[in-house]
Amino acid sequence: MQAPDQVFTHPNYNFGQYTSPFKNVNLNEVRMSGPLPFGHTFFLREWQAFQIFTEGYFGIMAIYNTKKVSLVQLILYDIENQKKYKFEKKVLPWQLEIPNGLYKTRASYSSSNCNMLVEHDVENSLLDIDVTIASSRKYPGAELKLKGHHDTQRYTPIVVCLPFNEKRAMYSHKCLMPLEGTIKLGHHIIELSQKNSHLIIDDHKGYYPYITKYDWITAAGFNEQGQRIGFNFTDNQIQNKEKFNENGVWVDGQLSFLPPIKVSRPKGYQETWYVKDKGGQVELSFKPIEHNAVNLNLLLLKSKYQGPYGYFNGVIHPKGKDKIIIDNFFGMGEDFYLRS
Repeated sequence: MQAPDQVFTHPNYNFGQYTSPFKNVNLNEVRMSGPLPFGHTFFLREWQAFQIFTEGYFGIMAIYNTKKVSLVQLILYDIENQKKYKFEKKVLPWQLEIPNGLYKTRASYSSSNCNMLVEHDVENSLLDIDVTIASSRKYPGAELKLKGHHDTQRYTPIVVCLPFNEKRAMYSHKCLMPLEGTIKLGHHIIELSQKNSHLIIDDHKGYYPYITKYDWITAAGFNEQGQRIGFNFTDNQIQNKEKFNENGVWVDGQLSFLPPIKVSRPKGYQETWYVKDKGGQVELSFKPIEHNAVNLNLLLLKSKYQGPYGYFNGVIHPKGKDKIIIDNFFGMGEDFYLRS
């Protein structure tokens, strides 16, 4: 379904699941009721995040602004050696540039030790990532020169505007695409080509609830036939999840939307997770191998986060289509709680 031009057309959100980009992600035009005269943008959380998949490595890059907590992040994980290289820097909200859409726009952060620039031109299928992070005593330094083939005609995106209630909504544009370029990690150079590498973008904005909770999982890989496959599943606080969700699977660029899911962890976060829907279309297991946890309990902010990396196995069976075998696809899961 073609997206309308804008996410918000006063006085209503354009709720729905779409397969093309919004031209104007104008959630900044929503007026939220509250005690602060500038409150409508103060409560808007927004970020651009990228999952990088290539032979032997998994990467996460994010430019993240919740106004109360803002940061830039680059994590590169050496799968074979189970070694994580993490750069994360808390910054001031106005130091970040996050655009309202993907048509000839840019997301960026710049400082003495970190420069991140992501240039978007979705109309011409372009997504360029240019990152330089200085070395330090604990970090080897990194340089990324990457090009994602963000052709939304060839690689259908999951584009949504979803309701928390009538006044609060979230927007997301997620897309799996081929990736090429180079990553320099210290003195080691990693070559990425379209034949062995994937990128998933998450362009994201939302007026999230004061207490925010969600489960999220994603992974990508190639099957035995050489098809590029990836998936995204979220279980969050959206209303009417049968109609409104951002769950889907890509097979060689073709998207199938999927029903709501639940994530269970019968033996805890470090043991196997299970991801299932009610009707048998999604039956996945996730075995963590690298564990990431954050727990904060401050006066006005409380955060509990589990975000391991690991391997997915199982079956996804979209209605009316062939079963998709997920065989040791690498990815990540999140159990997220934030009171902010």
